[in-house]
Amino acid sequence: MTKFSLPEDLYQYQKEDSLTMGNGQNWLNFSEMGVGKTPETLQIIEANGYKCPLIVCPNSLRLEWERQIEDWVGEGLTAVATTDSYAKLEPIVYSLTPDKYRKYKIINYEALRVDRHLEILNMIPFDCIVFDEIHKLRNPKTKQVKGTWRFLEAHPNAKVIGLSGSPIMNYPNDLYVPLSVVNPEKYPRNMQHWKYFMYKYCMWSDGQYGPYVYGTRNMRELREETAPYIIRRTKKEVLPFLPEKYYRRTQLDMKEDQRKLYNDMETMLKVLLDTGEPLWSTNVLSTLTRLRQINLDPRILGITASSAKTDFIMDIIDSSEEKIVIFSCFEKYIYWLQLLLEKKGIKCVAVTGQVPTDKRSGEVKKFQQDPDIKVCLGTIQTMGEGLTLTEASNVILADRWWNQPVNQQAEDRLHRIGQRSAVQVIIPICTKSVDAILDDILERKNMASQDYYQESQVRQIVLQERGIH
Repeated sequence: MTKFSLPEDLYQYQKEDSLTMGNGQNWLNFSEMGVGKTPETLQIIEANGYKCPLIVCPNSLRLEWERQIEDWVGEGLTAVATTDSYAKLEPIVYSLTPDKYRKYKIINYEALRVDRHLEILNMIPFDCIVFDEIHKLRNPKTKQVKGTWRFLEAHPNAKVIGLSGSPIMNYPNDLYVPLSVVNPEKYPRNMQHWKYFMYKYCMWSDGQYGPYVYGTRNMRELREETAPYIIRRTKKEVLPFLPEKYYRRTQLDMKEDQRKLYNDMETMLKVLLDTGEPLWSTNVLSTLTRLRQINLDPRILGITASSAKTDFIMDIIDSSEEKIVIFSCFEKYIYWLQLLLEKKGIKCVAVTGQVPTDKRSGEVKKFQQDPDIKVCLGTIQTMGEGLTLTEASNVILADRWWNQPVNQQAEDRLHRIGQRSAVQVIIPICTKSVDAILDDILERKNMASQDYYQESQVRQIVLQERGIH
């Protein structure tokens, strides 16, 4: 038995969009996170009679797609690739046999990087290919994009649909690969045309290692050019009943012991940069990582010292009876918070890369259904996609990812269909630290993507990213 019925249980806008995207051409569905792109896509597949659809998604969403298919279409219809690198596609191959037939095939993006996997996938007659979180495909230099292009060349007649609530992670050149996926005639699948696209729609200058992108231009033209291939709905437009989402930025002061550790590490980073060490070198990146970890809590590096953020987070938890979700980029910090909470007798669950993918939804289910579990902890990279955490209306971003859309995806685990209360996003910012610099950069990047989505362009925004040094 399914929980929902297609198309009866779709909202009117979902019915309209699935009808539009069901026509002959390929489409990109860039509607905001939380408005129901998955059931729209399933409706397209079912209504148009596709017999061998393939879902390509991040590894963390494989089982979520299986659950959604069970809820909307029926049980026993999916074949899900495994995480084993050698036996990955066995379920897909067996699903083609009459005795183990499964209509829907689900793989993760990594399968498209490997030649032996492509050889198998290229022989299967997929008639509809869905790329979920298609913004994962944005750098044409990677094996993942090159493999995807080869795979699509082997399936020239397949219907292609790309899904993403955050297609622009940095600047407009992020759009080129998704556009090439759905319309290779206009956007050829090669580096040369990707560069032409970047030169046309990005502000850039020559750098030591190639073009350096720092802003946007010609956004009106880009919106008009791409409009025929893109569907985009905002939550405010189609879900007026959804509660508001608001932000609380709290300034924190480090105590003397934490500040000294932070300043010493920042000095070390400046010395590296002053000697000419490139920003992406191993030494610089590892030092920057340690700087961010000290900014969180020096104890995750084995250093006994105070933490302004941990004290703040524990105060929030102690002073509220409501459920709370906490995100961090660092697994060590998640498990440190879990240890502190367990010592205080506060029940919690944690979802990180260390938790097997088939158990993550179970941990979330506990949080959603058990009133005694107060806190859900997770890494942005693992818990920030595909999960629903609507039992909480307060979320703390202890630290943030380098791209604002990734952080917004995490926030919108709470701000989606099913949420009954206004969602408060709490962002603790340590003064005179990497937090303040990152906050500025993220806001500027966010303005770049919003510039693309605006109905009318008031002025071009020139963005100059700031470095740590």
